[in-house]
Parts: sequence; structure tokens; C-alpha cells
Amino acid sequence: MTSTRKKHRSMGIAVRIGLFSWMVALVTLLIFVFLTIPEQKKTFLASLESKANGLAVSLHDEAAGAAVNEDYASVVSAAQTLLSGDPDLDFLIVMKNDGFSLVVEQRGWRVEPNADTYWYDRERTATGGITTVPVFNSRVYHYAQPFDYSGIQWGWIHVGLSLKGYDQSVSRLYRNTVLLALVCIAFSLMGSVMYARQMVRPILRLRHIVHQIAGGELSVRADTNRHDELGSLAESVNSMTEALLRKDRILESVRFAAQKFLRTAQWEAAIDDVLNRIGQAANASRAYVWKNHMDDTGRLCTSQLVEWVDSDIPAQISNPDLQNLSYDIPGLDRWADQLGNNKIISGLVAEMSNAEREILEPQDIRALIVIPVFVGDTWWGFLGFDDCRQDRIWTDAEEDSLRAAADMLGATIARQQVQEALLEAKATLELRVAERTRELQDQVAAKEKALADLAEAQSSLVEMSRAAGMAEVATGVLHNVGNVLNSVNVSSAMLMDQLRHSRMGNVSKVAEMMAAPEKGLAHFLTEDPKGRQIPVYLTSLADALEKEHQVMFKEARSLSDRVEHIKEIVAMQQSYGRVSGVNESIAPDKLMEDAIKLNASSLARHEIVVRRQYRPLPPIGMDKHKALQILVNLINNAKQACTDDGDSEKIVTVRIDSTSPDAVIFQVMDNGMGIAPENMTRIFQHGFTTRRSGHGFGLHSGALAAREMGGSLSVHSDGPGKGATFTLRLPRQTGDAS
Repeated sequence: MTSTRKKHRSMGIAVRIGLFSWMVALVTLLIFVFLTIPEQKKTFLASLESKANGLAVSLHDEAAGAAVNEDYASVVSAAQTLLSGDPDLDFLIVMKNDGFSLVVEQRGWRVEPNADTYWYDRERTATGGITTVPVFNSRVYHYAQPFDYSGIQWGWIHVGLSLKGYDQSVSRLYRNTVLLALVCIAFSLMGSVMYARQMVRPILRLRHIVHQIAGGELSVRADTNRHDELGSLAESVNSMTEALLRKDRILESVRFAAQKFLRTAQWEAAIDDVLNRIGQAANASRAYVWKNHMDDTGRLCTSQLVEWVDSDIPAQISNPDLQNLSYDIPGLDRWADQLGNNKIISGLVAEMSNAEREILEPQDIRALIVIPVFVGDTWWGFLGFDDCRQDRIWTDAEEDSLRAAADMLGATIARQQVQEALLEAKATLELRVAERTRELQDQVAAKEKALADLAEAQSSLVEMSRAAGMAEVATGVLHNVGNVLNSVNVSSAMLMDQLRHSRMGNVSKVAEMMAAPEKGLAHFLTEDPKGRQIPVYLTSLADALEKEHQVMFKEARSLSDRVEHIKEIVAMQQSYGRVSGVNESIAPDKLMEDAIKLNASSLARHEIVVRRQYRPLPPIGMDKHKALQILVNLINNAKQACTDDGDSEKIVTVRIDSTSPDAVIFQVMDNGMGIAPENMTRIFQHGFTTRRSGHGFGLHSGALAAREMGGSLSVHSDGPGKGATFTLRLPRQTGDAS
């Protein structure tokens, strides 16, 4: 089978065309031979028949006289004369219907009184053919003609012609035909080979050009001077080469764009060079970038940001009609639908709708291609290219290459936005840490550690995520302190209001009245109407002042309790604000309760029920800062999952257990939105998040921190809507694991 395939592969198109042409010539020649030889033999037989008929007619008159006189000498004489004059005449027979016959041969003549019925018992029509006749037992051309006289069927005239000349003619016919066939075969073979070479030569040249193109030589071109199918094929090859060359140039420009975008911090600084290179590579007249935005009425609009134009093409960047274009206007509604679904718009302007042509034709655009630009999952805008010189159909290869450029632009914008967001987050984080430092003056060591972590975060996203987790702990502290301060403000306001409306001033008024009465104090208290009311008033005033004292004492005591609460929160923050990496002894339930306290205000605000399942365990040694950061992040994530799910009952269950003597298990379970199976393997990857406001650092840094402490962080979920369980496993004696 393999050898057969190789054999077929080795037979080139020239050989196949030559063989086919030769076979056609051979078949044609065979058909000609098989049709010509029988006709030629018929011609020879017709000649014999004509000759025999002439002899029979010439003998007819003599036979008629013999029939009348019964004198057969004249017939014999006439027959002998004919025989002597024609050596190819074998015999002449004149026969009556009763079997009497005169047989005249080259050797002589004789009378046969009773001839065989072969000679006269037949249909009375003239017949002739090659046969072997009885009596003579020789192969001759036998011609029989009925002889009638005066309406009487008298007998027959038989003519026998020798076939020597006929056989020689037929032999010569075969010989000449064979020679002619051989000459024609040789000539047709040479002609077929020459014709095949002539036909295949441009194909071979075209194949050589295609091989050069396949090898990367895109400057070669096929000859298009022919006006047949090969000429059309050559034009197609040239068109393909031009398309490949254009695609190669576009891909090279895309590579240039990738390098530009990667080396430049701001995409706006590189876009002019990128559009220039891609526009020239695509042989476009104009290249541009448009950005989407919302106007004052909330409509989706688009405006042109950047433009590149060829030397002889008018620019449109300053055209006010091309700014703040709403997608609701006729002609652009289709663009919003197509581009919003990440589909390319391309084609001839003449074939577009009237509304689109009213926008595009004033810009002298004859053909265009518009590719959407997506930043993440958001449609940011589009990248477009115009051809103002010719009607042009953009190929699939060009569309794919230009889409790659648009995707690269979207990725660059997304990367820049992430960098800006990180810088903004860094600045915000510094501000929050600075505010915490000003409020907690005794946390100088913690402030220095936070600033050092922030400086290190500039070169490591993982360290930045740790700093973000530390800021989340600080934020929880500030939230709790803020809630207590609200109560302190309320108590202070009540004390101020109580003092403002206190009746203590009435005591001084009574004292003034009793200080210097005109008739003495006793007369004043017993006789004066005002004086008599003073004892009763003093009694009621004493009761009122006693109530005021109790209220103020209660509020002062409440204020003192809240100040103590603030001191406890600050003390807890101080205990975790030390430098991480130092192992300290702490009870597991105390660590979990501290993490809950730091999320207490947020849990209460979202009406989340916290259920505890603690197994009594002795204190263990660990890096309290790292462990607290992990648990705070897990509880915060559980709160977010319950809030996003929208269920009426939001439950977060915290659990502490020990599955082995050398390990402690911390679990945070929720009944929230759950985790899809395809996200289970990516949940701890750096930067992965399913929330729009998430950064994807928390779980990644938590897993790293757990590994550094010699433990692990894992997750389990039965699917979307079925909650999730995060398990932190730590050894009883933890230490840094390299």
C-alpha cells in the first residue's frame, strides 16, 4: 500500500497530462481504424460485385440467344473470351432451372446435365459474397444473377471471381493501417509530451513560487500575462501573497504595539506610534480610537480620543460632530449591539444602511473595520481603520490580527487601571494607617511596622496584601472604637443637658432670701408668705437634686465603662500590633473571639448571626498577627458571602477543634452564595476574586501565611447557593517554614 502511494506521488502532472492526451489519441485512432477497415473492405466487395454484375450483363445477351435457338456454342465462346481477358475470373456458369448448366473455366468448359441444387434452388434475386462453392471447392467471390427471358424464368448466370487481388488489397490495407497507426502513435506521444510540458510549465513555475511563499519569501509574484484559468490562478496566488504580506506587516505592527505598551506606563503615550505603525501596515487611510462614556442624561455615548491619518487624508479629530455621539441615534444603534457583543463591524460603506452612510460618507470613507475594545468584561470603546481610496473587503486574517491589537489595547488599559487602583489603594492605606497612628499615640512601634510594611509593599503584592489585611484589622478597631465613642458622646450630651437644666441654681436664690430678712429669720420663715414656702420648697428641691444626682452618676458610670471598653479594644490592638514572625502563646478561643470582635460592628450592621462551636483546648504557640489576619479575612469573606446571597437568615458558624494531638483546626462556615466547582482550584490564586470590589489578595496571602506557619488553608463548598467552609490548620508549635 505504501509503495503504491509513493508510486502515485512520483507520477507528476506533466506525465499524467501526457499519458491522458496520448490515450485520447490512441482511442481516437483505434476508433478510426475499426470504423475505416470494414468500410474499406465493403468498398472492395462492392468493386467485386460491380465487376461480377458487368460480366453477367455482358453474358446475358448471348444467353438470351441460346435460350431461343438452344445453340450454346456462342455462349461458350463469349464466356471463354471473358475468361481469357480477365485472369481474376475463375468461372462462368449458365444454368437452366432444370439443372442443365454450361460450366466455363480457365482450363476449359463442360456441360453438367444435372447440377447441384445449390446453383439454382434459391430466391430469384441477384446476390454476391465470398464463399467456398461446391464442385470447385475453392474460395471465390460468387455472384448469382437470375436470367429471365420474355417474362420466362429461364435460369441463372453464376460468376466466380478470384480473391487474390481482394486478399492483396485487404492485406495492403492492414499493413498500411498498422504503419499509419504506429506513426500516429509515435507522433501523438511526442505531441502529448510536448503539449503536457507546455501546459505544465506555468504550473511548475507557479508551484515554485508557492514554495517560495511557503518558505517566507513574500516578495515573489506569479506571471499574470495568461488569460486562462492559470492566469486566474496566478492572480489568486498574488492576491494571497499580498494578503499574507499584509498580514505579516500587521502582525509585525502588533508585535511593535505589544513592546510599546509593555515599555510605557501610560498607554496614551504610546498610542500615536502604535496607530501609525498598524495603519501603515494595514494600508489604511485612517486609524482611530474611540472611548465610551455616559452623558448628563445617562445615555451611552462615544467620543474620538486619538487619530492617525495618511498624508493625503483629511483628519477628523477636530470634527465637533464626532464628539459625544450617542449610540441611540439612527445608524449607531446597530454598532452598539454588535460591538457590545464583542463582534467586529466591517464592510463597504456603500452596502450599509442609509443612516450609517449619512455619518460615514461625509468623511470620504469607502470601507472600514471597527473592532471592540474590552477592558475586562466591560466594553470600553473601539479601534477602527478606514480606507478612503478604494472599496475593500477585509480578510479573516486581517480581522484576527487587528482584533489581537484591540485586545492588547484593552489589556494595557486594564493593567494601567489596576496599577492606578493599586497606587490609590496604597495612598488610601497610608492615610488610614496615619489616622490610626494619630489616634493611638502609644502605638509608635506598630506605626513604624506598618510604614515598613507599606514600603515593602511597593515591590511585593503579597506583602501589600498583608498590609491590607493589617489595615482591615485596624479598620475593625476604628469601627468598634467609633461605636463606643458614639455612646460616649450620647452620655456626655446627656450630662451637659442635665447640668444645663439643673435646679442647683435655685439653692443660691433661696440662700439669698434667707441671708438678711428685715424682721429676722424666724419671722420670715413663720410669718412671711414666701418664707413659709421655703421648707416645702427645700424638701421638693432636695428630692429633685437627688434624682439629678442619680441620673448624672449613672451616666458618669456608663461613660467610665465605655472609656474602659475603648481601652480594652486599644489594648487588644496593641497585643496584635507587634512585629509578625514572633511566636506567642494564646488560647485558640481567645484568638477567634478577637477576630469576631474586630468584625463585630460589620456583622451587627448586616444582621448576621454568629454561632460558636468551640472545643476546649490549651493555649498554643503561634504568630498571633498572621493567624488573626487570616481569621479576620475569613470572617469578613463569610459576611460578604451571606450579604451577597440575599437570604433572610444569615448565619456564620465559627468552630475550633483538634483532629490530632499536634494540630488545631479553625473553621469559618457560612450559608452564603457558595463557590462554583470551576473556581475551587483557583480560589487561592493571586488576583482571583468573584467580587467586583475584591482585589484577590486576601485568600492568597492567607494561604501563604498559613504555609509560613507550618499549616494550611483549605476550602470546601457543595456548589453555588450552598455556602462554604474555610479550614485553617495550624500546628500546636508553629514556626517559620522555609
